[in-house]
Amino acid sequence: MSPKKPFTAKQIKALRLINIGLSNQEIADKLSITVGTTKWHLHQIFSKLKVRSRTAAAAEARRRHLI
Repeated sequence: MSPKKPFTAKQIKALRLINIGLSNQEIADKLSITVGTTKWHLHQIFSKLKVRSRTAAAAEARRRHLI
């Protein structure tokens, strides 16, 4: 089951960082982006994975072998 729109490289990186439990600020720092941009990426990720939480996003990404 693949998403209609592919994930960007930044979204995959953000998923990996979500998976290890980093906060939005920590993700922003690691990816050299703002917290607002991080939130936008997370919104896009949740939408593509059809989930509503960080935990569900990480679990679904692992299930799909994205991370």
